[in-house]
Amino acid sequence: MTSIFDITDWAHVASFFVWTLAVCALAKAIFASFPAAEMQYRLALRDNPRRQRLNRLNWEVANRTKWDEDVARGSQHAAAVPLTDPELEARRAELRRLSSTSLPWRALQYLLGCWACQTFWVAVASFVVTRGVDDMTDWLFSATAYSGAAVLVATFHGGGYQAPSSKGPRKPPCSSCGR
Repeated sequence: MTSIFDITDWAHVASFFVWTLAVCALAKAIFASFPAAEMQYRLALRDNPRRQRLNRLNWEVANRTKWDEDVARGSQHAAAVPLTDPELEARRAELRRLSSTSLPWRALQYLLGCWACQTFWVAVASFVVTRGVDDMTDWLFSATAYSGAAVLVATFHGGGYQAPSSKGPRKPPCSSCGR
């Protein structure tokens, strides 16, 4: 793998470009594969109860009302039950506790879905395997350059792998109203 500090002529530039394509191919093979999608699906299933609890606690604290599906929907037939101050403080404490433990998980989910992050870590692994870990600045800056070049290649070629969003695919706007 070509270090950015070793680029002195067009042969090194060509080598850098070829390794950039290799980084793109490896990142797609690793992060856009069926096993990767299956792993993300299973991890999301495991995290769903905690995420649901976080959403409900957030709703309860914001509305100062006990969670009820009918009340949350705004049904006229449901009576809102207000939270007492001790209950509200307990909910806030639980919300803070759950939020602080979910931060690393949310960061990991973001990093698994970010094309620049994926190509950076693939470039780091490729650089370490091919060149060793002698100089940290060498592989850190080179991996950053490979990641940046991979993002540029993806921009011109048609985009890198994007993790499936939780909102599902976007629908085209309505031809009559534009929504």
